[in-house]
Amino acid sequence: MSSMNAIDRSSTVPLYSQIKQILIRELQGAQNGTAPTLTEASLIKRFHVSRAPIRQALKELVDDGYVVRQRAKGTFPVRGVNVRLPPAMELGGLTRYLAELGLEPTSRVTGLARVAAPEEVMTALGLESPEKLLYIERVISVKNAPLALAYTYLCTPPDFLPDIATLERTGTVFAIIEQELGVTFTRGEQQVWAAAASAEEAAALEVDVGAPVLVTVTTMFTSDGQSGGWRRALHRAEDFKYSFALSR
Repeated sequence: MSSMNAIDRSSTVPLYSQIKQILIRELQGAQNGTAPTLTEASLIKRFHVSRAPIRQALKELVDDGYVVRQRAKGTFPVRGVNVRLPPAMELGGLTRYLAELGLEPTSRVTGLARVAAPEEVMTALGLESPEKLLYIERVISVKNAPLALAYTYLCTPPDFLPDIATLERTGTVFAIIEQELGVTFTRGEQQVWAAAASAEEAAALEVDVGAPVLVTVTTMFTSDGQSGGWRRALHRAEDFKYSFALSR
């Protein structure tokens, strides 16, 4: 067993936590039936530990959405990849965050134009007339499987239209806007809910029509407090999880 897949009994990190991290790496890298065996007996034998740290590791994997437990059947990996977003993340930072997790994301632009703002976008951005906005449609994938579909509308000058190759290479339009226009988006207000995938959304995300998707709608604000962007993103529900920080 390699050092990456072995526990260190001299470490101050608890055994269950070490086992959990080893299994997460293996689950994220699993391909077609190569996921780790997740029975308590096999893990006890593999790591040479008692039942307690194995049970705690499996419990946290279930809580974090990496595996599911089925009564009388066993513990099984969740299909696809598990992405747990942190409480705070920079606008346009999804692909960078996925890359930091070692998931090797790709970003494919499937739509790019200047279009009249739909009524929902006009309301969110406080526009009085349907002026033409920069429109970007993008599919973000991990390990050749689509993870998220995003529709973005941005208030930019009429002659601003970056090319698709630059957008896909950069991964985020916000860096291009800051560099070329000197405008920085610093804040977003987000709503999140569950919905059923339409035919178009199902095709892009490679799920069945009517399958559950996680919808996020974000109104984005520039550094001077002006609303300048709107985005609707749909995520494959079984692959995505949000984390929120609460305090009192």
